[in-house]
Amino acid sequence: MAKDLDISQPELFAQVFEYSPIGMALLSTQGRWLQVNASLCRFTGYTESDFLAMTIQDIMHTDDLERDPFLDGKKDNFQMEKRFIHKNGFTIWVLLAIHCMRDENGQPLYFIAQTKDITERKLAEEALKAKTEQLESFIENNADAILIFNNEGFVQRVNEAFVHIFGWSKEEVIGVELHLLPFIPPECSEEFKHSREQVQTGRSVNGVETKRLHKNGNLVNVLLTASPILDGKGKQIGWSVIFRDITEWKIAQEHLQNSEKLSVAGQLAAGIAHEIRNPITSIKGFIQLMKSGFGDKPVYFDIMTSEIERIELILSELLILAKPQTIKFERKDIRVLLSQVMTLLDSQAILNNVEFLAEFKPGATHLYCDENQLKQVFINFIKNSIESMRDGGKITLEVSSENDQEMMIRLADQGCGIPKEALSKLGQPFYTTKENGTGLGFMVSKKIIENHAGKIKVDSEVNKGTLIEIMLPFSS
Repeated sequence: MAKDLDISQPELFAQVFEYSPIGMALLSTQGRWLQVNASLCRFTGYTESDFLAMTIQDIMHTDDLERDPFLDGKKDNFQMEKRFIHKNGFTIWVLLAIHCMRDENGQPLYFIAQTKDITERKLAEEALKAKTEQLESFIENNADAILIFNNEGFVQRVNEAFVHIFGWSKEEVIGVELHLLPFIPPECSEEFKHSREQVQTGRSVNGVETKRLHKNGNLVNVLLTASPILDGKGKQIGWSVIFRDITEWKIAQEHLQNSEKLSVAGQLAAGIAHEIRNPITSIKGFIQLMKSGFGDKPVYFDIMTSEIERIELILSELLILAKPQTIKFERKDIRVLLSQVMTLLDSQAILNNVEFLAEFKPGATHLYCDENQLKQVFINFIKNSIESMRDGGKITLEVSSENDQEMMIRLADQGCGIPKEALSKLGQPFYTTKENGTGLGFMVSKKIIENHAGKIKVDSEVNKGTLIEIMLPFSS
């Protein structure tokens, strides 16, 4: 700053000195204040007489008191950041520019000092530095694996937890493009690509259960969260991906599910004994009649066949419930899936004077699901609705995007409804409101929805109808 002053014109220099918006001063070669302007007095709080009784070291912060190189006169111009102590005791930051004036022999005569108050800038820099350090600490000390990508899909940094969880070194992944990352199993590349597409449109991906490849070849169960990274103007400059190792949690869940299965098995055993004993008793009675010579009536065979079919129905639904189901998640359009289900049940609906009404509201319609299992759910529910509408009516299917993460499927009928006291028992084995039902269909459907990380809610009013709401995440 000082080297730009024209000191060859004393009057001009005096005016610039006095009226400059930045602090100006003349200093002796020992650092004593010789002359100061009003701006310097204003932002430091000292009067001119205060300054003339002090040296520059007297108002300098103790940590900045080392001998200042400008006082040795070796340089004509010097600029540095310093801390001054305001007259009221607080610290102010200044940008100090020094110009050395010399005699005809080149010896220092005095110094022209210009001081600019940069306190606000320094405080902002320190706040930014503190935030940066906090962020660095958060990333590096986080127990979850964190990766930072730029907009082109290249890894810019990873943390230590990534190395610990997956075994790959930082050098093996930093600078690598998304699709070439070594820890993404081939079967998960499409899922990760979908997550990328989602964050590139400014949306987050929260809690997607998936797998990643450890360097030793083992698969690691993880929970994936991806979020866009924005600059101060709201422009996306990249995205972050967090992987939480849920291996231990999965083991605990399996133990819990096994315990729940034992509990359900006990309930089922009691229900099976009751449900199957009755038809077996009936069949046994007719066999005894036939042995005694009174069993030649055709109606006996019809009743026995009906009872055997009842046992078959119970056993087949039990097999669906008990058999481990391999879930194959694929990206499917819910509109197509529901249209196929309605086409399948169209003839049954026509015979019962039932009309389908479908409304697909604007928004995301694709989700990761097992298509056949979801079809089974909607077939179960729609068949129940048709059977509940003895005088015909309408079944309304509505699909909407509740938010960036989930979709809602609503199924409403105009059937006989379910009594309030029966709603709380839905899903219990062998509890049913249908004359020939087993109560297992709803149990199976509820299990499928839960396997898709979804939720189900049923509201009903007698003689008015039933509303089923199914909430499913876009990424299961």
